[in-house]
Amino acid sequence: MKMKKIVAVSTLALLLAGCNPGDQEAEKDTKTEEQANQNADEKVAQDNEKSDAEVAKEKEAAEAKKEAEAQAEAEKKAEEQAAADKKAAEEKATEEKAAEEKAAEDKADESTTEDKTDETAEEKKDDGKTDSAQDPEPSKPSKPESETPDVDKSDTKADLSLGELVVVNKKYSLPIDYKPSDLVVPDVSFSYSGVLEQSYMRAPAAKQMEKMFADAKAANITLNAVSGFRSGARQTVLYNNYVARDGKEAADQYSARPGHSEHQTGLVFDISAPSVGNGLTAALGDTKEGKWIANNAAKYGFIVRYDRGFQSRTGYTYEPWHIRYVGVGPATQIKNNGQTLEEYMKVGH
Repeated sequence: MKMKKIVAVSTLALLLAGCNPGDQEAEKDTKTEEQANQNADEKVAQDNEKSDAEVAKEKEAAEAKKEAEAQAEAEKKAEEQAAADKKAAEEKATEEKAAEEKAAEDKADESTTEDKTDETAEEKKDDGKTDSAQDPEPSKPSKPESETPDVDKSDTKADLSLGELVVVNKKYSLPIDYKPSDLVVPDVSFSYSGVLEQSYMRAPAAKQMEKMFADAKAANITLNAVSGFRSGARQTVLYNNYVARDGKEAADQYSARPGHSEHQTGLVFDISAPSVGNGLTAALGDTKEGKWIANNAAKYGFIVRYDRGFQSRTGYTYEPWHIRYVGVGPATQIKNNGQTLEEYMKVGH
């Protein structure tokens, strides 16, 4: 009975307060729902904030990684460059050392050579001989003595039936494989040691050259034989070399085309003297040896084939060293008349 009174009193109190118990319960539920929604929104916001932070963190981490990789690559390249520089420096140091050693060796060799030269100078100064003088090159003329006329360009075969008077020049040629059958080595002094192709000469001319050298020696004139017979093949090599060195126009002033060289006849010898280093030089003509040759060669059947001032009449520059055997009679007449072989034989060049 007492409990019923309490409930009734509570209800009455509520009614007096203007509140319906059912409404109060509904209001409570609404507040709970609102709180739940608020909590959910806060959670979503927190989740979104967390997601943005994570993205920012991941982006920062990626950038840091990329920067670290770039730095690592730069450090790697720097190390490689340092290694390359070190290797280059080592190679340069090695080269410099090798160059210094080579220079020291060369200096030592030069010193040895000088010592050897000093030891043998006394032996060599009398004859000026060398170990080899295979077809020494004539000096390039500084300029022609006179204008060479336009010679006959036709290639006419030389008349070998003329024997010692055969004409071989810019017009008349020998078969490229022609070689005399009576070649011998004259018993004279040479400018080199040993026997080479150029040491030979036809027997009749060699005999007369031996007499000339003997008489020159008796007159205190020292002569040395340099170059005699020359094959067509050898002349081809020499001529091509001269053309490569000086050009065709210059080479044609002093060198014969293959097949057109008098040396192939076996009737020619280039001779020189120690006073000009046994060289084939125009300076020989102004020495006592060169003057002796010019004045006496005809007595032995030789002529200075390309004499001073004869270029327009022979096609070649002055060669005081080039003597050609034609026989005593013709040589004497050619010398006394101031002729060329072409003029004596009445042929062109």
